[in-house]
Amino acid sequence: MMVLKPVPMTMMAILGLRKDRQVVISVLHDMSIVQLESLSKDVANMLKNERDNELYRQVSDQLLRIKAFKTVLPPIPVTHCQRFPTVDNLMQAAKAIDIDTKVASLEREKESLLTKINETENNIKLVEEFSFFPEDFNVLQLVLGHSYFGRLDSKQFPSFKKALEPNNLDVFLYSKEEKEITRIVLITFPNFPPHALATAVQEYNVKLEAVPKLNGTPVQLKQSLGAVLNELTQKLKEIDRQLGEISKEHYANIVCIEEQLEIENRKLEVINNLGVTSDSFALEGWVPKSKLESIKANLDKHAKGTIVYELETEKNPPTLFANPKRFKLFEAFIRFYSLPQGKEFDPTLIFGFIFPVFYGIMVGDAGYGLVILLVCRWVIRRVEGGKRNLNIMPKPLRKFALTILKPRQMVKLAKAMTPGAIIAIILGILFNLYFGFHLNGYLFNYLNTAFGMHLPESGAIFSPIVGLRKLLLISGYIGLGMVTFGLILGILNSLREGEKKHAIGKVGWILFGWGVVMTGLALMHHGHINPIHHVEGIGYFGLLLGGIGLMFVGEGPRAIMELPSIVSHILSYTRIIGILLASVILADVIDFIFIKTLHHSIPFIVLGTMILFIGHIFNIIIAVFEPGIQGARLVYVEFFSKFYHGNGRAFKPFGSTRKFTYDQYELEIKEKIKVIK
Repeated sequence: MMVLKPVPMTMMAILGLRKDRQVVISVLHDMSIVQLESLSKDVANMLKNERDNELYRQVSDQLLRIKAFKTVLPPIPVTHCQRFPTVDNLMQAAKAIDIDTKVASLEREKESLLTKINETENNIKLVEEFSFFPEDFNVLQLVLGHSYFGRLDSKQFPSFKKALEPNNLDVFLYSKEEKEITRIVLITFPNFPPHALATAVQEYNVKLEAVPKLNGTPVQLKQSLGAVLNELTQKLKEIDRQLGEISKEHYANIVCIEEQLEIENRKLEVINNLGVTSDSFALEGWVPKSKLESIKANLDKHAKGTIVYELETEKNPPTLFANPKRFKLFEAFIRFYSLPQGKEFDPTLIFGFIFPVFYGIMVGDAGYGLVILLVCRWVIRRVEGGKRNLNIMPKPLRKFALTILKPRQMVKLAKAMTPGAIIAIILGILFNLYFGFHLNGYLFNYLNTAFGMHLPESGAIFSPIVGLRKLLLISGYIGLGMVTFGLILGILNSLREGEKKHAIGKVGWILFGWGVVMTGLALMHHGHINPIHHVEGIGYFGLLLGGIGLMFVGEGPRAIMELPSIVSHILSYTRIIGILLASVILADVIDFIFIKTLHHSIPFIVLGTMILFIGHIFNIIIAVFEPGIQGARLVYVEFFSKFYHGNGRAFKPFGSTRKFTYDQYELEIKEKIKVIK
């Protein structure tokens, strides 16, 4: 199995003339292949930071101004890109958009209109809600009294009304009772005790609000307020039209300028933190080794005299994956566990090969595999096709899925499960399992009769029940192989890091593991393990004792205490067959109950059919989650722990994604590094 390392990185330093620093930073930004780092202490002590605050302030001010325009103006499609060769060109383009006064005036007027529209709509609502009031609403505007609109539960209204009776000379109450809510118009006079009203309102949960200034009867108010709302709406449409005209003229430029200003802002942040002298500057950063010559060529073309060279460093480089395109989706699983360090093995390819196989074996049913495959393809087409809603799913299941995973993560998971589902279909055909039913017999009988073939009459090329012992042995061999492979990678890592003792200890783990397995197999087959009488026994005990000795030399007494772990890690792979067996037995029980009910009355048949569908849906849900979790766990815990350190840091190149602008310089390379998150 091929194992790749992350992209080889090197630490580089750039020395150049101070007048060229803007050009150098722009070239590095447009190449988007360098992760800038703080200067090493020795270099930083000889240099200083000199911040160009004025230019940084001007760019920031223009960026805020342009963003404000973009927020106010209605968006329109932008189909073209622009190039701004220098910061001066960019600033001139930004200042040329002279619409500040006009846009500010329209925005203030729009905000005022929106406030009035909202107020008018609320008043219309109130008038409709309290139209049962028989008088002109003007009478509610009292100098000495207070007027309120209110709502309360209809069940509470009689009690609330009774609570006001002792003060009935100082209070007037108009009401309209409905099934659930009673609406009231309440008028209180100065002699009405405020605390009595407050107590009643709190006790009966009455929602009160002050009556707005309204003149006219409900019928008159509906007409007048409707006319006012229509007038305000027309004015708002006129303002939106004017903003739309401004947008047609300037929006495309605003979007392009905003993007370039954000880029210049980032570049100035870097420039302001460079180490400089009176005539020169210096910077350091990580770059893929394969891209170093391209950087030299581009800087030589646009900033002659700039020097680029590699630095010797003890620091761990950042990590940039270098996997084939079809395996990149499995990088998310490695990030979830821990990012590899820049100099260690990248286990993405191993995970990409092993995880689908484990998943497919644990599902092991052609029917379940087909359902999972179809669901995976549906999720991929639904999300990647632009339809990000999953409304076809039941609401509780959809809410649960969106709680734990974003749509993009669902696609990655669906793509990772697809090969596993295909393997499950293939194994299901070999196992003669189709939702637990055995259907191969009909096909095999026909092929045997028609073509003289000699296929097994049972239909199962291999039965997981009958061949359980063999499957368990196979899973044990898989466990031994995976643990051994992981330890070999660990030995290579230890040798690379110069830790010979750890390498010796891992050799001991391999010998001990093989010794345990071979001794166990000999006992199962009634072999001879006595080293006094049989040569085989000398070999078995030689492996065991030799392994223990090497572990002791490499890792000390602590390794002896962890001897059981190597055995448990190998045996842990038998869970692959355990989960397969659990699924097979559950499916068989569901099918058995269904078939038995077919010999009874219709109610029993209906019940059996419900058990069939609900049972298999439940088993499919288990088949989606359990094999995935256990398959990943076997790789993470029992395999990665033998060689994998992790705790790496992601490679983050200095650059930006451009949508509406072109790179400032014609570069020697076109390919940029895309860091997938």
